[in-house]
Amino acid sequence: MHLTAMEIFTTACSYISQTVEDSEDITGFAPAWLNVLLAECLETENTLRRMDGQAELEEAPRVSGETMSMEIPYHDALTRIALPYGLASDVYRDADDNYRVKKFRDLYIAALEEAVRGEGETVVDVYA
Repeated sequence: MHLTAMEIFTTACSYISQTVEDSEDITGFAPAWLNVLLAECLETENTLRRMDGQAELEEAPRVSGETMSMEIPYHDALTRIALPYGLASDVYRDADDNYRVKKFRDLYIAALEEAVRGEGETVVDVYA
């Protein structure tokens, strides 16, 4: 089961010690911010899919205010860890808190890197 866009946003809100209801002033921006992050994560998602033998996505999913209940067809390492960090960074950017912007952006980048520790590939013995 995949997380929904709203569940990702809810997790991001928890990082800033708010609930979604307390975050009404930024809720309208969340889909656009998430769409940018989904596009940024596409190559990582496709790498994970190649490693699992799954078909790659041709483009990143897109959400809107009306489709925040849509499940995001990305691996858990992205939906449960990386994407909420990225959204939290965007929230702090909106609040002009540069220290926390950098902190959460760094956590986001680290989560992307940790999601793919190496890409498996078939080895052919050319000496056999």
